[in-house]
Amino acid sequence: MALYEYKCAECEDRFDLMRPMSDADDPAQCPECGSTDSRRVISNFASITPGASALSTNPVMDARMARGGGGGCCGGGCGCH
Repeated sequence: MALYEYKCAECEDRFDLMRPMSDADDPAQCPECGSTDSRRVISNFASITPGASALSTNPVMDARMARGGGGGCCGGGCGCH
């Protein structure tokens, strides 16, 4: 299952829907107006990778790496590792 973003052609509402990848491009029913005339849109996302460039510009990543962070569900910040 993956989370996809859609835009309704009728009311122009944007909404998210979790569905199998095989159904990603199938019409999705708008929760606002009920229309099935919708299209999947490309969503933006952000990513931080622990590399040399990320460490020199990201104080949060610097702190995690300095204390031996890594592992666990959140990179070691919650003590779950």
